[in-house]
Amino acid sequence: MIDRLFTKLLKGVQISAGIFFTLLFAVNILRILLRNFFGITWFWIPGFSRLVFIWTVFLATTALYVTDDHLIMDFFINKMQPGRKRKLQIVINFVFLVFVMALITYGFMVFQVRMRVPYTSWNFPTGYAYLAVPVCGILMLVFCLNKLRGLFLEFNK
Repeated sequence: MIDRLFTKLLKGVQISAGIFFTLLFAVNILRILLRNFFGITWFWIPGFSRLVFIWTVFLATTALYVTDDHLIMDFFINKMQPGRKRKLQIVINFVFLVFVMALITYGFMVFQVRMRVPYTSWNFPTGYAYLAVPVCGILMLVFCLNKLRGLFLEFNK
């Protein structure tokens, strides 16, 4: 039951990252076409691109963490016995929890400060871009706790 919930949550994160990436790509292609073929410049596109880029990066990072598709140095870990490997994964995930807690804490601080800073070309706070940091930090925290749950269940067998 809980695993299905996490699978659906992961799928939502992956789809969101894909949508943001597609939007980023499409808006910048539109920007290039309008400027080069029609001489039209939309000044809001760079700010919008930054907003979408930050969300894309943090959502994709969350998805990569959950699926273990991120860059890891696992040469020595793969040579370990399963019991030691599991213990090391538990330690690594606890260290990651500390990192994620800092990401959430400082992410909300940056968000609050940036809410008073609008984009230069449109009256929209830059804080909404940086809200991706604590939001994805919370998602990573939840996924990390689920990974630890799985490791402890596996450890107790």
